[in-house]
Amino acid sequence: MIKDGKILIGKAGEKEIFMIPSQMNRHGLIAGASGTGKTVTLKVIAE
Repeated sequence: MIKDGKILIGKAGEKEIFMIPSQMNRHGLIAGASGTGKTVTLKVIAE
């Protein structure tokens, strides 16, 4: 989801975590246990 030009990548309660497109590059790491949303996160970034 995009909000104010930033990509929402996670939410816990009222806390929201965003990625700022202008600060992104082609390198990154998405790590986590099975079922934690890695694929969904990558799909959102790709969109």
